[in-house]
Amino acid sequence: MKKFFLLIPFILVVVLASFFYFSLSAPNNDTTKKAFVINQGESLTSIATRLEKYHYINNRYVFIIYSRITALNQKIKAGTFYLTTAYKLPDLTLMLTKGGITDYWLKITEGQRLAELSVTFDSSLEGYIFPDTYLIPKDYQPNQIYTDIIKKNFDKKFAAAKVDVTNTQLTDAEVVTLASLLEREARTLPSKQMVAGILLNRLKIGIALQLDTTAEYARDSKFPPQVYWQEASSVDVKINSLYNTYLHPGLPPGPICNPGYDALYAAFHPTVSNYLYYLTGNDNLMHYAITLKDHNTNIAKYLK
Repeated sequence: MKKFFLLIPFILVVVLASFFYFSLSAPNNDTTKKAFVINQGESLTSIATRLEKYHYINNRYVFIIYSRITALNQKIKAGTFYLTTAYKLPDLTLMLTKGGITDYWLKITEGQRLAELSVTFDSSLEGYIFPDTYLIPKDYQPNQIYTDIIKKNFDKKFAAAKVDVTNTQLTDAEVVTLASLLEREARTLPSKQMVAGILLNRLKIGIALQLDTTAEYARDSKFPPQVYWQEASSVDVKINSLYNTYLHPGLPPGPICNPGYDALYAAFHPTVSNYLYYLTGNDNLMHYAITLKDHNTNIAKYLK
């Protein structure tokens, strides 16, 4: 019995050694290379979890322990890596410290129009370039950036925003256009939802939307400026363009910018009210009115 207990530590050492040897070895001998993206600021645990999920390593915990013992965890870089499941864990970990195949991060903020972006996309994609930060492989052309990366993100966020939709008045394409207006017209989710309801009220009874942001879009499309979205003037609201909602009733023919998730959600879930007018006051708050008389009162009170 005493000899048996003396054997236990030895057996444990053998078992642990065998486990670590297995974990450090390649999952299989498949040399097919596939893209694996490490995002900026991604945690070691997240990286390890995904490496295990896609079978690049045998065990996430061994990867974490090994990378920390070797201090390689501090050198892992963001980027696109082309990996195979035939790499042994030490080789794979070292590869992740060399830097991925990437040229740049593309950051798109809510409310930007295509003309403001550093990448030139087809004009038909206005409104569909979902605002986010994207890691772009250096050999990708704009059409690949959209179809392989941005479109997947847009489709996912669009579907999530549409869940339990309450606005059945518009088509999906019209919702994106409405969302682009909300992105430029309001700041918070509640105010976007309120403005969405107001614009739908105006559309329903045939009142022109009369949005300065559409006049700004029309102006900047005809006369590209150094800085976009400067405040519309009395001249700008008279620009002859289908996008100018002062002159043309209904929604503009397409989006005026790229809306974020809250704007899309608000377009699908407007707040129901009797309001027909709104403004952002000098107090940075939204003020609403049912009648033009009340709206003019708000103008006198909050804008002068």
